[in-house]
Amino acid sequence: MTAGREENAKLSNRRLVPFLAGYALGNAGDIFTQVAIFWTALSLSGKAISLAGLGGAWTLALAVMGLVSGPIVDRFNRRGLLLWLHGALALLSLGLFALAQTGHLRMCHLWGYLVGQAVFGVPTDMAFESILPDVVRKDRLVRINGLLQSWGMTDNLVEAAASGVVLALWGPAPIFLFNGIMYLFGSTTAFFVPRSAGIAGGAARDGGGWHPWCDLRLTVRYVLRERLLRRTLLLGVAGGMIFAPLFFMAPLVSSALGMGSQGYGYLQSLTLGGVLLGSLLASSIGTRWPKVKVWIGGHILYGLSFLALGILIGWGFAVAGLAAFVVFFLFGVGCTGGRVYGATLLQQVLPSAHRGRVFGISSFLSSAFQPLALALAMLFVDRSGVGIVLIGLGASALLLAGARILLLPMSERHWTLAEPPALTPAPKNTG
Repeated sequence: MTAGREENAKLSNRRLVPFLAGYALGNAGDIFTQVAIFWTALSLSGKAISLAGLGGAWTLALAVMGLVSGPIVDRFNRRGLLLWLHGALALLSLGLFALAQTGHLRMCHLWGYLVGQAVFGVPTDMAFESILPDVVRKDRLVRINGLLQSWGMTDNLVEAAASGVVLALWGPAPIFLFNGIMYLFGSTTAFFVPRSAGIAGGAARDGGGWHPWCDLRLTVRYVLRERLLRRTLLLGVAGGMIFAPLFFMAPLVSSALGMGSQGYGYLQSLTLGGVLLGSLLASSIGTRWPKVKVWIGGHILYGLSFLALGILIGWGFAVAGLAAFVVFFLFGVGCTGGRVYGATLLQQVLPSAHRGRVFGISSFLSSAFQPLALALAMLFVDRSGVGIVLIGLGASALLLAGARILLLPMSERHWTLAEPPALTPAPKNTG
């Protein structure tokens, strides 16, 4: 994307505000629907193994689509993808609403919905993440990402609290209807983005066939050639392998400390509250904070926190229960470093023409290795107890932070990449 076209692609507030608001509202209802899907599956089958099957199919679909979506997002008009994929997600939700309302909802429909949600939802999110740096000025990107994270966490907290009540009173049908309407709303607001802004930088407008695997191989070679990008992605995979077990530690910690399901709910809510606070700080006073240092600092914060909690639980200190609430809140705050500052840094440094595929490669690698890390962590919990595992995970997070300090440039001005290889000619616009 040339400098002149890049400048013209930035949206004015009159277009940017409704576009961002529409996308944020378009994702409202996701937690509602997840709770409704898994609760309905348990109600239909009466077996906990049904949840494992649904979760496994969903995770596999997310991993595959993470890799497939990159070439799609980088070759088709991203504005058009947001328009049509949101519409497809709306049809999926409205279809479930019709089945639930008429009493014909079955397990196979829930499986189909989760796979369909991955097929259409992953490229939708990737298209938005890829188009955002092309329509938002660089100096506003941290604030925008922070505000979007703040809205997402607030929405998740409200939906998590209200979903059980809605299911008990009216069943899953109203939840599916609400989600479908929100997806339709998100689809229409894509019209606030000019069609020209949705074209990936460096892609031709006309002529030629589409060669997604050739383009993907070009991007893989580009990642392998660029030392900074190679190190960032590999360290990100290691970070995901640490994050996945930590994310699922809340019920285990609650059980080990005798706090029951209520304690689990409190710990989970405190984590979301920590992310919300961190996102609000990032979108207000933190817009000019050094991105790399805050990103790595977040890992150090929750690494030290879980290391301390593991010691307290392992050695049976009486304050472990109180410390757990503080630690899971700090976990949420620390996650903001990666979710806002790390994400913004990558959005800024990646060439527009390769941005979607790099995101897809990163998503696929993380999704592929996280289940293995989670299985190993749970195995050690059963054998050695949650305290020892928390010590190991906390120490690993600190070692990873040290590796990032040693291997990555600490100054943002040194985060530069060489010119990427040319791609095959792109097809005509899709929207």
